[in-house]
Amino acid sequence: MVSLPDWDFAVGLAVATLRSKTSQTQEQLAHAAGIHRNYLADVEGGKKSPTMGVVFALSLALQTTPDKLARQALGYLNDPDKRVAALAALPPRRPGRPKVSR
Repeated sequence: MVSLPDWDFAVGLAVATLRSKTSQTQEQLAHAAGIHRNYLADVEGGKKSPTMGVVFALSLALQTTPDKLARQALGYLNDPDKRVAALAALPPRRPGRPKVSR
């Protein structure tokens, strides 16, 4: 059974991966989705569980659909190699910021 923290981490990783592919900053994506950048950072870090409304807004801003975002998150939950590859493909975090590892 999947735990909520694992699901939150997978959703956050899916959002971060898609954001990276669209070359958006957290500030740009948060603005486009109508949420605060700090909240987006918490979602991407798996610290916050976004509501369906936020998932919908993020999906629109990322030019995808909520079901594709959820399927990508499920892929990260079910395939550890895919999850590790996605984490490795993300741009490096800025110095001085803690690294989230799973």
